Amino acid sequence: MDEAEVRRKIREIISNVTNIPPEEISDGGRFREELDLDSLSLLEIGVDVDYEFRLGLPEEELQRIGSLDEAVALVIERSRRAAGEREGRSEVA
Repeated sequence: MDEAEVRRKIREIISNVTNIPPEEISDGGRFREELDLDSLSLLEIGVDVDYEFRLGLPEEELQRIGSLDEAVALVIERSRRAAGEREGRSEVA
């Protein structure tokens, strides 16, 4: 999945949680400041992103998601790390 698709899916998740139209969710805007989201909404977004992309993130990492850009970066970083780990295991086998 490329970055644009990850961004689209996360924007859709945010929209589903907040009822904010996807086109009103900017890439770099802070969730708390720009979208006026509370802690429960932020946690729900983090959990939904974690579930959608099957990341297995600890709660500490979920809590650091503060913008769409940060969510996309985290998903891409974790996906690359997981892919590298799978490659490493297949080389050993």
